[in-house]
Amino acid sequence: MASEPRRELYLVVSGAHVFEDVPGLLRALVDDGWRTTVVCTPAGAAFYDFAELERIAGTPVRLEYRRPGTGTSLPPPDAVLGCPLTFNSVNKFAHGHADNFAIGVLCEMAGYGVPTVVVPHCKPELAAHPAFAASLRTLRGMGVHVLHEPGPSLPPKWSGVVAAVNAAAG
Repeated sequence: MASEPRRELYLVVSGAHVFEDVPGLLRALVDDGWRTTVVCTPAGAAFYDFAELERIAGTPVRLEYRRPGTGTSLPPPDAVLGCPLTFNSVNKFAHGHADNFAIGVLCEMAGYGVPTVVVPHCKPELAAHPAFAASLRTLRGMGVHVLHEPGPSLPPKWSGVVAAVNAAAG
């Protein structure tokens, strides 16, 4: 019996210090059958051990645009997961400010209609800013699945995040 083909996922990460177990999320996704490429914001680069993420995913972490004629393109994804996304990254994604590769990937994949899940994380003072609520509404209006409850933002259980990605991807 042939095995089911692996599904492609872009995991977009930004710099949220409370999400110290992003490697645990990545393991859960890979174990669930997702071939995962990690795409990181420039500010997020200081928060993660790229060698560890690459070892788990089996693919290089992508941080910036490649120059034409160099490197390889990313495989087309079946889904995109933005986790964690900071206040800044949520607002940039919602308003199309693709000033770095990671946010550009989120914006472009949403434009293609690729199923997308985001898990925002920011401190309550930032979550109270009216731009944040407006950005979450904008993302939901775009068809993005937003895993965010009002109040203090705690890291979700990875099993719930994986389930949300699977549900979004169909």
